[in-house]
Amino acid sequence: MKKTGPLQRWGHITLPGQFLLAGALVMLATMLTVGLWVSSKIEQAVVQNSALAASSYIESFISPLSQDLASGDALSEPARQAMEEIFSNTALNERVVSYKIWKAGGLIVQASDPALIGRVFEPSDDLRAAWLGQVAASYEDHNDSEDEAEALLGVPLLEVYSPVREIWSGRVIAVAEFYERADVLERELSDASRKSWIIVGASFLASGALLFGIVQTGGQTIREQRLRLEDQLAATEELATQNHALRRRAITASSRATAQTERAIRRIGLDLHDGPAQHLSLAALRLDAALAKADLQQPNEDIRETLNQAMEELRAISRGLSVPDLDQLDLPSVVRRATEENEKQTGMSIETSFVGRDPGDLGYAEKLCIYRFLQEGLSNAYRHGNVTAAQVQVCGGETHITVEVSDSGAGFDANLRREIRDDGGQGLLGLRDRSESIGGSIDIESKPDAGTKLRLSLPLEE
Repeated sequence: MKKTGPLQRWGHITLPGQFLLAGALVMLATMLTVGLWVSSKIEQAVVQNSALAASSYIESFISPLSQDLASGDALSEPARQAMEEIFSNTALNERVVSYKIWKAGGLIVQASDPALIGRVFEPSDDLRAAWLGQVAASYEDHNDSEDEAEALLGVPLLEVYSPVREIWSGRVIAVAEFYERADVLERELSDASRKSWIIVGASFLASGALLFGIVQTGGQTIREQRLRLEDQLAATEELATQNHALRRRAITASSRATAQTERAIRRIGLDLHDGPAQHLSLAALRLDAALAKADLQQPNEDIRETLNQAMEELRAISRGLSVPDLDQLDLPSVVRRATEENEKQTGMSIETSFVGRDPGDLGYAEKLCIYRFLQEGLSNAYRHGNVTAAQVQVCGGETHITVEVSDSGAGFDANLRREIRDDGGQGLLGLRDRSESIGGSIDIESKPDAGTKLRLSLPLEE
């Protein structure tokens, strides 16, 4: 069983499904981030508001009793007793579980725990903020060393640092730190956090559902369009298959027609050579004998010359129509037949090479096309290229066979328009038409004084 990777499995999921998975992950991460941020901001706001209210209330009791600290580091005995009385025997005792009065440098000058009085601690960030005149608060944060006793109580506490100001100047002369029971605050924070999470979750859920609906609609449209495109593609492929089949039938029919035409022409050439030409030759011999007996020398010469001209024309026509019998020849033999005939006629030296795979048996139309191509290409090299040597290369591939004729002669402008030859020869235009009629092509590479390269390419199809 073939294993599929994550990317392959992901590619098989529909667009709405991909959006649902990816969107759910992104929205969940975003919702958690936003929810935590909103909850944090709400907690900070609620804690700060509660701290401000508690600070205003407590400061009304502590500030009058702490004015001695404007000129010293200790409270007077009456002020100390009054402060102990206020935090022990009044309603504050139910709200405030402990308190400390700080002087600059982290010195505790008064505290609900007498063991802390006179000790010096490293000022916390909230204590430094209070010395700058700000009310600082924290909820359930008992990490400072002086908070050990409060941390052991096990109840929710609001820790508040409130600046104590001198009555007349307003400068900060001390900082009052007190711990207020926060049972109500805890419920308020829990309720606010729950509501904020409900609002954030509902907002993201609604937006996600809306986006999913949009993507679902778009995905449905895309699926419908894809199905229509697939139908169109199938119809196009079917039409292309039909066109290819029709093209192959046309090429096959053209190949058969070409082969039949060439065979008929060859038969006519042979018939002319073996029929009328032989009869004229026999008639000329008999006429010579008859005229010799009649001693008509001058008319004999005139008639003889006329008969000779007629026989020469018949032989020329026969040679032009005759084509070697290529049916029984393989490709190398066809190539050698064409090159050897050219060497005999022109005296050129032709170098022949075969590369690639053996294409096997070719049809008569293909063999004839290659033969005519070599005839015309080598003839052009001799007549127009003014060369004494040329190269022929035959390359067999998987799907095509290529025959190339090249020389280093005068060359010509390959972009010039080709025309049908008046003498009835094939010409490059005729060769191109012949090759294209059986599905092939001819490429010409040539420049003046830069040689010429002709390349015939034929498909290898059944």
